[in-house]
Amino acid sequence: MLTVKRYPGATEFIVHTSKGYGTQMFAVCFLSFSVGVTILAFEPSPRLLLWISGAIFILSLFQIISGVNHESLLVVRDLGVQTNCHSIVPWKSSSKLVPLDSVREIFIHEGFRKFDVCYYMGIAIDHEPQIHVVFPTLLPRRDVLQKIYSETLQLLKQET
Repeated sequence: MLTVKRYPGATEFIVHTSKGYGTQMFAVCFLSFSVGVTILAFEPSPRLLLWISGAIFILSLFQIISGVNHESLLVVRDLGVQTNCHSIVPWKSSSKLVPLDSVREIFIHEGFRKFDVCYYMGIAIDHEPQIHVVFPTLLPRRDVLQKIYSETLQLLKQET
């Protein structure tokens, strides 16, 4: 899901995770916890089932906590671009500011992820050997990236 916030001389593009994913992981977490409590209450020696239920609970809870909440791109005319990755836990959040004079090129490209073709938006930065991927975790659809790309170029090419 894309949210666009416009400010005087700047635009922020925010890509959110799908709401269904967090709800599904919470349901798995709750279900495994419920099964574990039920096994403890009714089973005299619940070792294996309790370990399996506990492992599923811990893994789903870790997935909920360590997941990315949203990623954003802030484009400021005459200054540059800033990318942000926001997580539920603050130590997993990251941010990078790229000054306008260091931006060599902004582009959309396609790549492979497992057995799927995905599109990503990248920024080529002067004096850096690697490109900077703008939404590295969520990887929005191509039409969303094209909208962000066209508005970003339009804002950066404007003259004051």
